[in-house]
Amino acid sequence: MDEQYEPKPLSACDGNSHSDFEVIQDNSDSRQVNQDNMNLSEKLQLAKDELVLWQSKIDQLDKEKSDLICEKLDADERKKQALKLVSKLIAEQENLQNAFQKAEQSFKEKLFDKQAKAAKLKEQLLQYEYELQRKQDDINVLQTKFKIKAIMPKKNIKFTKLERSVPTDQEGEEFMKIECCYQILPKLSMDLQNGQAMITFEDEQVANTILKVPKHHINMDPGKIDVKVLPVKLDTARKFEVHVDISRKMVKVFQIPDSLPEEHMRDKLEISFSKPSLGGGEVENIDYNSTSGTALVTFVKKGIAQRVAAQKKYKIILTEATSCLVKVEPVRDYSLKKFQTFNGICKRTLLITDIKNVLEEEELQDKLEIHFQKPSNHGGEVESLKYVPKDQKLTVYFDEEMEVN
Repeated sequence: MDEQYEPKPLSACDGNSHSDFEVIQDNSDSRQVNQDNMNLSEKLQLAKDELVLWQSKIDQLDKEKSDLICEKLDADERKKQALKLVSKLIAEQENLQNAFQKAEQSFKEKLFDKQAKAAKLKEQLLQYEYELQRKQDDINVLQTKFKIKAIMPKKNIKFTKLERSVPTDQEGEEFMKIECCYQILPKLSMDLQNGQAMITFEDEQVANTILKVPKHHINMDPGKIDVKVLPVKLDTARKFEVHVDISRKMVKVFQIPDSLPEEHMRDKLEISFSKPSLGGGEVENIDYNSTSGTALVTFVKKGIAQRVAAQKKYKIILTEATSCLVKVEPVRDYSLKKFQTFNGICKRTLLITDIKNVLEEEELQDKLEIHFQKPSNHGGEVESLKYVPKDQKLTVYFDEEMEVN
């Protein structure tokens, strides 16, 4: 203990005996011990309480530490998985990049090949177009010489004469159709150029005599011009007859709808074409084609087909509430007869060439006509003469006046 707390010795003069001092000292020590014991107990209790408090904090920290360790482990695992995923994505990116580069290279190679093939095909196309045009020109020449390529114009026909008449009930098989014959005559033409003229004489012999003169001297007053006279040779001509037989008992039907089964539709056609109220009559036979939507209707009596065909549209009853219109036409049979192909030479018409434009058109034409009318020039009566002036051309059409080579 510190010196200030040590007891001091008492002398006799203090007035107290030694025993009293001891008693007093004992009491004082006892109070001190009790006080120290009480303070120690409180301190111990405080220490225990503080220990408990710190123990709880330590436990809390241990728990937090454990949680952090677990979170760290989870984070490490996630990081590991993420690293694996990143590595996988990088590998896939590299693979895709490689594949893309290969595909791009392959596409470029294919594109180059396609462009080369396209250029080659374009060159072939140009060559084929040239060949096609050449072939087409050859075809046109051949068609002009040997084939018929013409569209028959629509004509209004008026019958002016009846050669024979027989009652309908007495008509035989020869009256089962209407026979028509069309004669197709050639229409030939020739182009006249500048410095040419076409002259036609009334007498064929005059034209033949003029051709024998090699050169003709035309008096222009003043001066003269020399011209040549040539025969007019025409292109290949064709002459033929078109025979058309129109049936009096059959009509052809078009635009038949496919809304009903084949047998059912055939029955509906027969019923509809048998109705006199619609212009029909008794039907002998129905030849129906469901694929093309057409039919061939044959009537029992002659004349019904003509009446039906004249309507052009015929009503077909499908049900009690529905119907439709179909197209009807007469049945025609075409044939080509008396086909002739020949080259023609005009008998009375000649071609004058090498005409110089020294006068006006009308005056020069008069000079030519005067020259070829004079018997002294081996000429004769001129039926017509046409001169083509400078910078012009003229198309001349001919009738049947020609010789066959």
